[in-house]
Amino acid sequence: MIMSTRKTVICHFYNEEFLLPWWLKHHNQVFDHGIMIDYHSIDRSVDLIKKYCPTWEIRTTKNEFFDSEPIDAEVMEIERELEGWRIALNVTEFLYGNTDHLISKDEMTQFFIGNYVFVDMEDHNKEPTYLLHDYELHKQRHWGFDPTTVGGGPMPGGAMRRMNRSIHNFPMQYKGGRHFDGTKRAFDDLMIFYYGWSYIKDQGIERKTQISPKIHEIHTPHHRTKDQFLSELREQKHLCSDLTENLRSILDHNLRLTGQEW
Repeated sequence: MIMSTRKTVICHFYNEEFLLPWWLKHHNQVFDHGIMIDYHSIDRSVDLIKKYCPTWEIRTTKNEFFDSEPIDAEVMEIERELEGWRIALNVTEFLYGNTDHLISKDEMTQFFIGNYVFVDMEDHNKEPTYLLHDYELHKQRHWGFDPTTVGGGPMPGGAMRRMNRSIHNFPMQYKGGRHFDGTKRAFDDLMIFYYGWSYIKDQGIERKTQISPKIHEIHTPHHRTKDQFLSELREQKHLCSDLTENLRSILDHNLRLTGQEW
């Protein structure tokens, strides 16, 4: 039996009105459908989803807190309803590249999708350049690093090494936050652009620190203060270079979807 090629993204969110305009406009061109899980946002997040992706579903979470096990359980429950390809992404994670890999399959198939990490490289001793919603994030943030080139062991400054995500055409059994071995990615031209460090000013820091009160898990990198996040950012800047040439082949695939220049 040939399996469906329908592509669905699942995303849980809490007060993500700053990143959501970029995330929604981008993924509305990549996926056939989206299911957005609202963790009781009190900002404009829900309104933005209705504006940019009016046909997508918005579901209120069954969970009280933002802990990994109940998050994964809810995602797995939703995935059992679906046909075709499915992936669960955070609002900081943008899928870019050659989705032609997701062709018809007559068997259960899983691909591990790797990451590029993008970092705010502004010199805050000079006039800062603010991110603008009128332009895609990849046009405004192209300094970063490939976590697979950093080497083994802990990341500098206590940063969390970005693990692979899974895109698959069957119901997945997740463990430990939907993370998979970050050294075994399936493709070089289908990747996740991680923008969690791309804007570290008031809004970016507020986004990172707001989640701590909603997490009961003790051992998690989300329990950090503003000073700890800024220290981690400084350490990661030493890993960065201009990734424009690395991104060129990936972004060329997206031109076919959007018709835009990059």
